[in-house]
Amino acid sequence: MKREDIKLYHHIQRNAQLAMNALDAVTERVYDKDLSVEMSREFITFADIHNRALKELTKEKEEGYRNSQVQEVLQRSGLQMSTLLDSSTSHVADILFQENSRAVTDIWKNMKTYENAGKECMELAEELAGFEEKNMERLKKYL
Repeated sequence: MKREDIKLYHHIQRNAQLAMNALDAVTERVYDKDLSVEMSREFITFADIHNRALKELTKEKEEGYRNSQVQEVLQRSGLQMSTLLDSSTSHVADILFQENSRAVTDIWKNMKTYENAGKECMELAEELAGFEEKNMERLKKYL
């Protein structure tokens, strides 16, 4: 496995993990049943993408990416603080929309940085970016 593949798979894992963390952090503040179901579906897809990246890495005896606990705590507390005063469906959807937007930008930048990564790795990165973009479209109805 090339270095570019390893790096891009790590970014795929990182982005998927951050998305799962964000969904988990705001789930308890979601009172709209449809949005809650949507978030559950998103979580499952992010977990699948994360696990497929990990599977490719472990096939080649490479370690998967691990988020730092500090980063996770900062993200979780920031999201929870943001929803403390305003837990409306619109506000939660806005937060998730912004998280998806950041992630799309990040994954596209990394695809450009590691443009020599293999076909399978690039396809998984594109799948993640496409999924994030679709999430943004689905979230618009809740804004």
